[in-house]
Amino acid sequence: MRVGIIGGGFGLRVQYPIIQTHPHMDVVSVCTMNRHCLHETLQQGINHYKDWKKMIDTEQLQILFVSTIALHHYSIVKYAIQKGIHIVCEKPFMMNQDQSLEIINMAKQYDVKVVVDFEWRYFPIRQRAKELLDKQKIGDILHIEHHISRARYETLTNEALGWMGKKEKFGGMLGALGTHMIDNVRWMTSQEITYVQGMLHTHIQNGGGERRDADDAFFIHGLINYHISFSLQLLSGIHHEFNSMLKVFGTKGTLVIENDQRILLGESTQAFEELNLELSPVPYHLSPEQKAYYPALYALIDKTYIYITTDRVDRDLPTAVDGHFNQQILEQLLYKSNL
Repeated sequence: MRVGIIGGGFGLRVQYPIIQTHPHMDVVSVCTMNRHCLHETLQQGINHYKDWKKMIDTEQLQILFVSTIALHHYSIVKYAIQKGIHIVCEKPFMMNQDQSLEIINMAKQYDVKVVVDFEWRYFPIRQRAKELLDKQKIGDILHIEHHISRARYETLTNEALGWMGKKEKFGGMLGALGTHMIDNVRWMTSQEITYVQGMLHTHIQNGGGERRDADDAFFIHGLINYHISFSLQLLSGIHHEFNSMLKVFGTKGTLVIENDQRILLGESTQAFEELNLELSPVPYHLSPEQKAYYPALYALIDKTYIYITTDRVDRDLPTAVDGHFNQQILEQLLYKSNL
């Protein structure tokens, strides 16, 4: 399957080497617009473009990974759909829910598959958690709490963020990590968010010679299907971090995921028990960052390949419809619009 990538950051640094491990996919071209040059190891056999329309028109692609900033997603995805090319699009999916709804309708019209890169669903530890929740190991879910803290005070103070510091370009932590966290509460419960409120905040407004208005912290709470409560929180402008802690409280017990490394199950009033995970081997030649993403991203890539070639969609594969629901929640948090 002929694959193209648009985006020179995450697209080349992480997606490209993982896509290349798939036996039925081959990256034949990349577009990095004006900001990036190809690394020497990527130059042979890869056609490099700075004009994404030219790449789409020239390369006879079967699938396109759109890994640019969200500001460009709509125009690229729309153009590729009209050319009959299947899509894996980064998050945030679009800039607003009108765009995401139009993409859903266009994908149906042109019979094109559109997948959104909510790869967190496929981390083995989260797959195990989903399995336990579906089996009612902790009964009916009462509350989900997911809090993340990252020690980035020095970075935010001393380094320029560029577009990531600008709200109008969908920079900030809500777009970077909040999208995943929101998607995960929908996916884990298999139900829709029916009420949400939140506060976005910028602790470090000046740093690296620039003024920022994109959030470096957020505090979100709401309801799923009107009865499951949830709390999502992220801090990044701090000196010490406690990484990620996800807790799911149920009528028969509690499930805890610590730093996406340990999963603990506490049934009823019993003590917590750490559960074992069966992990598949990771290709040795990948970098540490690529190895960290590999289990989830490779699974998403493989399920996308099956979806395109057989028209069978894996129950966990995030499609444009999931991207649209996510967009609605983001818009409510950003602009206080109605769900």
